[in-house]
Amino acid sequence: MGERTSEAAHDFDSLKPGGHVCLSHKTSDEKFDALANFIRGGIVRGERCVYWGDAHELALASPHLEARGVPVPALRERTALLVIGRTPGSAGDLEQQTAELRVAAVSARSEGYTGLRVAGLGAARSGMTADQLAKFEHWLSSLYVEAHATGLCMFDQTKTEPRLLEQALCTHEVAIVGGRLCPNPFFSFPCGSAESTRPIDRVEWMAANILQSASKSEALESQSAALIVESSRVGQRDAAFRKEIATLRRAVEARDRLIVTAARWLSRPLPSMCTHLERLGRDQRLIHCQDILEGCSDHLAAMTRLSHGLDEIASFVQMQVVLRPERLDIMQAARAAMAEVGDELAGSKTSMKLDGPTSIVGSWDRLRIGRLFCSLLKTAQEQGFDSQVNLRIDDLGQFARIRLEFTLPHAPSLSDSGERERSLAYGDSSESDYDRLAVQLWSAREIVRMMGGTLGISTWADARVIFTLDLPKSTPEESVTG
Repeated sequence: MGERTSEAAHDFDSLKPGGHVCLSHKTSDEKFDALANFIRGGIVRGERCVYWGDAHELALASPHLEARGVPVPALRERTALLVIGRTPGSAGDLEQQTAELRVAAVSARSEGYTGLRVAGLGAARSGMTADQLAKFEHWLSSLYVEAHATGLCMFDQTKTEPRLLEQALCTHEVAIVGGRLCPNPFFSFPCGSAESTRPIDRVEWMAANILQSASKSEALESQSAALIVESSRVGQRDAAFRKEIATLRRAVEARDRLIVTAARWLSRPLPSMCTHLERLGRDQRLIHCQDILEGCSDHLAAMTRLSHGLDEIASFVQMQVVLRPERLDIMQAARAAMAEVGDELAGSKTSMKLDGPTSIVGSWDRLRIGRLFCSLLKTAQEQGFDSQVNLRIDDLGQFARIRLEFTLPHAPSLSDSGERERSLAYGDSSESDYDRLAVQLWSAREIVRMMGGTLGISTWADARVIFTLDLPKSTPEESVTG
């Protein structure tokens, strides 16, 4: 019950000046709750509140006001809450009541209040006919709008004739139902004149409402038809966009296949060419051609790097898709990549070992994680030949750390000071191990960058190589769009 009262109070706070509210109540608690919320809403908005009725009735409502944090004695003392003993309800003194309400509204604004809020009983109107009540209530609505005031009319269902209650609901744009303010769908100004200068013809009023409902129905049907047409146009545009996207996708796939095919055409004869050159280099009959053979070997190594680079570019291009992050166990992804690489390198003596927790769960793109592990493991196998590849993954809270270690078949070149050589060596000079690995891991580094992580390469004097990756456990927002 308290929760509903709080919601009702919020509704009454938002009631704007010029509103005309109807309450048809059965019990005194229902009446006093609505009256207390109405007055409290006016106090919150900085309005002067007037109870136009018996002071005893307001005294009965005081506990309800106090429960809502409204100090009745203090408000009455500083005239923020007034009680006027005479209830407006006579159709014969409209001019006098109009003057009184206008004076009260002007006085409230001149004294610093934002407006005037008036609550009155409908019992004094029980002697009116339905037409008189309709005329009176429409007059009140016009007056509240003119005076920038807000009114509440309360009708006791047990003491008011049903026809008058029906007319009361038809003459107030807002009604209180279940303790809440509700727009009144049955409200309508009288036909013929908005000022109610003649008695209401109920047949004309009903006909006007029927015509209004029909017009609204036609407008709704027109809007629905327009929405259907627009939806069809949107569907056609979407179909055209999808067709264009499919065309672009096919073009990209054709480019990728061309790159992969070129890489395969280059990579297939290269191993046999290398073997053939080695045999020629050992042939004593061609000892005088050693310089030429070494030059061929250098060019062949460059072709090998080109083939590998094309393969890496093809793999990277395939990663340029919209990310689909999902809850993924990175340990399972590593095991799957190890199994895939192991099947491809079935004839190799390289062994792979995975260490770390049983499970590390994060939000990653499954395709990119799989390609990343495959690229790292293949590079380790190609460079380490028959060495042991150790892969360890640790959970560091916000990110996962991946550490891949293997051993080169030879010690990396050192500088004169004994430090690891990391200078860029191209052309006639030989590449350092660090530079060669950096080139081969280009696509892996780009994948890691797009996932918001980092990749580091370390080469050591004892021929050890360590790849260290830090991957966030949630994909960055800027990477989701690909």
